Amino acid sequence: MKTYETSEFRIDDSGVVLLRGRFPYKRFSFQEISEFEVRKGNVVNNHMAVLVMGITLIAAGLYIGDLFGSVTLSVNQLGLKAGKVLGYLIMMVTGLICFGGILIYQATKKDFVLVIKTATFKKSFPLTALRKSKELDSFLTELKALAGAKLTTFSRELILK
Repeated sequence: MKTYETSEFRIDDSGVVLLRGRFPYKRFSFQEISEFEVRKGNVVNNHMAVLVMGITLIAAGLYIGDLFGSVTLSVNQLGLKAGKVLGYLIMMVTGLICFGGILIYQATKKDFVLVIKTATFKKSFPLTALRKSKELDSFLTELKALAGAKLTTFSRELILK
């Protein structure tokens, strides 16, 4: 089998190696793994927490912007330091709203994921890197040959021939 590697895992003939920063931290042989599941799912593991955090940041940005939205003083009335503070406040509100939007986008992004289940371990890994490098079909074919009945797919696009 060809070695397939993403930023989070590597699969070869010996089994599955989980990676952190491209360095292995956990190994599973194919005998230890009870099920491989390939489906369309959320790329982020805790998508609800990320979604709530994004909504909270946008709400905080809008609330702070609304508090100071009624300030319509000129620079002469505010003075130099207060004008700088108002500029920083506008940048902070914009940053909160943008960062909240990015978090909401990441929480709702869906792609193909590989779920690995053992007796004590279950985690999903995105297959975005393999899909972008056009290796997803060959990866699934070789994984089906190695895993056999342990591999299940839940997407019409992924039904193996």
